[in-house]
Amino acid sequence: MKNFSIDSVVQRKDDHLIISELGDDLVMMDIENGAYLSLNKTGRIIWELIEKPVKVEDIINNLMSRFGIDEGTCTSETLTFLNRISEQKVLEIE
Repeated sequence: MKNFSIDSVVQRKDDHLIISELGDDLVMMDIENGAYLSLNKTGRIIWELIEKPVKVEDIINNLMSRFGIDEGTCTSETLTFLNRISEQKVLEIE
């Protein structure tokens, strides 16, 4: 598992996923191994932000601006989320 930092640049890797919207959430199935991944509203926002390469720090700043969340909490939760979904092999890191 890759541990991300605020200086990491990430991009989603979704060429092997079938993605469906479910209200504000996204549900994804990996067509290579049949694994499912479900993203809530915040996870979906991050997923949309990483369509193209983006610095993790920019993701955090975007979320803090949108939700008025403090930097420590936002950083911790964003890094935890990125590490969790990286286990599903849906991220590229530069």
